[in-house]
Amino acid sequence: MFPVGSYEHFVQEIKNRENPDVPVTFGLLIADCRQQAGKQYILNYLERFHHLSGEYINFYLPGYLNDSFFSSNDKITVNNKDYYFDFEFYNSFLEQLEKDFNIKYPYSPVLYLIEYSKGNFKFSKSIRFDLDTDTTDIRKVGELFEVIFKIAHANVDIEEFKKEIWIKLLKKNLIDDIVTLIDNKYLSFIVKKSQELNSYHFCKAN
Repeated sequence: MFPVGSYEHFVQEIKNRENPDVPVTFGLLIADCRQQAGKQYILNYLERFHHLSGEYINFYLPGYLNDSFFSSNDKITVNNKDYYFDFEFYNSFLEQLEKDFNIKYPYSPVLYLIEYSKGNFKFSKSIRFDLDTDTTDIRKVGELFEVIFKIAHANVDIEEFKKEIWIKLLKKNLIDDIVTLIDNKYLSFIVKKSQELNSYHFCKAN
C-alpha cells in the first residue's frame, strides 16, 4: 500500500516500482477518508492490507501525503506512518485520471486493478470494483482484498486475475455483495453465467 498525493507522484511511483519488462497488475484504491463507510470498512484496515499484499502486488492511494504541513484529523496509517488527506490533491488526481484514462470521476470508493506492460499503462486493460453502491455490501470489501492478495501470490497477469476473481468470488458467495465493472467481453460472459445461475446481479459497463 503506497499513499500518493499527486498524479505526478503516482506515475513516478509506478515507473520506479513496477517492472516494465514483465506484464504485472497493480491496484489503484480511490477512497475519500471523509466518507464514513469507506473509512470504517476499507481505510481502517490498510495496515492489514499492506501486510497481506506483501511483495506480490502494489496498491496506490491518491490524495494522501505524509507531510506534516497537511496534518489534519482526516488521515490514514500505512506501515506505521500517518498520511493526511488533502482534497485539492485528491480532486486534481481524479480529474487527471479522468482525462488520461477516460475514467469517470468516482464519488464513492472504487478499486482498479490495472495492467502495466512494456512501460505503459495509459491504454492498459483494467478491472473496476465499485466498493460502495446500492447493490454492494461494503462490509465484504475486506474479503475481496483477501481474494486479490491470494491470487497475486500465484499470478499477476490481468487476464488470470479476471478468471480467478470470478471463480473465487463464486466460491465465497461474494458475487451478490461486490459489483464489478470490467471490459465488455468479460462482462458479457459474466452476465451470461449469471442468467444461467439466476442469482447474480451486475452493473452495466461504462
